[in-house]
Amino acid sequence: MKTVLAGDLGGTKCRFALVTADFGVHAVQHVPTVRNQPEFLRSMEQAIARVLAQVPAGCEPPVAMGLGTAGVIPHDGGSIDYAPNLPLDKFPLTQHLEGLFHLPTTLINDGRASAWGEYMRGNAVGRDPLLCLFFGTGIGIGLIVDGKPYGGFANAAGEIGHTTYRPNGRPCPCGRVGHFESYCGGRALTERAAEQCGVAPKGEWTVGQIVSLAAADATGSAAARTILAEAEEAAATLVTNACILLNPSAVVLGGGVLSGWPALRNRIVERVRANTAPLIHDKVLFAESLGGSDAILWGAAAATRALWP
Repeated sequence: MKTVLAGDLGGTKCRFALVTADFGVHAVQHVPTVRNQPEFLRSMEQAIARVLAQVPAGCEPPVAMGLGTAGVIPHDGGSIDYAPNLPLDKFPLTQHLEGLFHLPTTLINDGRASAWGEYMRGNAVGRDPLLCLFFGTGIGIGLIVDGKPYGGFANAAGEIGHTTYRPNGRPCPCGRVGHFESYCGGRALTERAAEQCGVAPKGEWTVGQIVSLAAADATGSAAARTILAEAEEAAATLVTNACILLNPSAVVLGGGVLSGWPALRNRIVERVRANTAPLIHDKVLFAESLGGSDAILWGAAAATRALWP
C-alpha cells in the first residue's frame, strides 16, 4: 500500500507517522517542541528517520512528505513566515528536508490540515462550508470551502487566535498584546496558572489541573476560577464571531484545551446559540473532533496529493 510521511508540528509537541490511503496511521513518533532551532531540527530529523525505519509489512516506503504546522505558509510553500510557537521563522524547511530525505515535501497550516482531515473522515464528513477550531497551545482554525481549504490572498487566512480580543490586554506569545490566544490558548492558561496559582501539583501546570483546582477549596482556586472564566468568555466570543462571519454548515471543536476541560465545548455551543440569529445556528452541526492529531496528519498527507486526488 502506498504511504506518505506526515507530520504535525505543534507548539508543545511534534508527531510524525506514515499515513496510508485507508487513513491508517503507522510508526508514530513524538518529540517535544523546543525553542532552540538547531535542537528542534535535530529532534525532528531523528523522529522522521525512525519513522522511515519502521515501514510496516504490506506498505511501500513513503512517496512524499506533508507537514501540518502552526504559522503562515507563503505561496512558494518553502518556509513558515510567521511561526510564533516554533523556532522556524523563514527557515527554508522544505529545501532542508528534501535534501536530507529525498522526498517531495509540502507544508500546510495545521488548522487547514485538521479541517481537511475532518472533512475527509470525521464527525462532520462532507459538510461544506466546514469550520474547525482547535484550542491547543495556540488556536488553530481551518475552513473548508467547495471541498478544499481556504487560504486567502496571501495564503495567510485563518490566524484567528491573533485577532484582537482586548486592546492593550495580556501579552501574546507572538509579541503583541490582547489577542484571543492570550486568553484561551493552552499556553496562556498554564502560564497564568504558574503566575497566579502557585506551584503545580506535578511541577508543571496543565489545563486539567487548572480545572481541578478551580473546583476545589484550596489555595489558588479563586485565581483558577478567574482564569477559566476569562478563557470561557474569550473562546465563546471567538467561536460566535467566526460563525457570524463565515456561516458554516458545521463547526468542529477540538484541541488539548478541550481535552483537559471537556465542559468548555458545551458552554461554547450554548453561547453561540444564545448570541447568533437562528439563521446562523438553527441547522449548523456542532461536532467533536474525531481525528484529533490524526486529522492533522490526514490533512498534511492530503496536501501532498500523493494518496488522494
